[in-house]
Amino acid sequence: MIGVDLLVTDPKSGKRTGLAATVRRALAALNRAEVPYCVIGATALAVRGLPRMTRDLDVAVLLDDAPAAWDALRGAGLEASTPTGSREEPESMVVFVDGKSGVEVDLLAAAGDPEATAIDQAGVVKVFGTSAPVATLEHLLLLYLYSNQPKHLGDFASIVQSNLADLALAERQLASMHEEMLGEWQRRVRAVLHPPAAPPRPPRRARR
Repeated sequence: MIGVDLLVTDPKSGKRTGLAATVRRALAALNRAEVPYCVIGATALAVRGLPRMTRDLDVAVLLDDAPAAWDALRGAGLEASTPTGSREEPESMVVFVDGKSGVEVDLLAAAGDPEATAIDQAGVVKVFGTSAPVATLEHLLLLYLYSNQPKHLGDFASIVQSNLADLALAERQLASMHEEMLGEWQRRVRAVLHPPAAPPRPPRRARR
């Protein structure tokens, strides 16, 4: 897919990033280990038609499956660069690094929704030639709802503005997961679809 292909070249240097090879090895390893997971983040956006430059791969698993995911990624030649926690109490985010390319794989381990449903309902598509479950745009919206990071706010806006996501479906799913978040959801969607007017320009200064 064109969106995914755009991720493999650094726009400044024009050099290959090494992302594709790392992603293929990481996803193949998770597939072989039969770890339930889904691709999220910028790679998922690219697969779904909304490419954004990235240098890493984001993957979501459930907490109980995190140790198996660690083992799979280590078997693929990646090493954890942040603490993993214990197998009984895994850290919620562990960063793995591919020593060959320097590319990171960020492993998000979640205890429940929206990640659990995103994993369960992810569609299998090709990512750099490797079949992998990838989160839908609707589920990506719900994941970004719980983040205030500027890039995630931007990704949320990009999805809403694209008209590629079913906003009504995402809202229904949110209502069944975390009804208390509906107000924040509606506020964010409204801010994207109906942004405030820009302030008026100041009057031009007279030339002397």
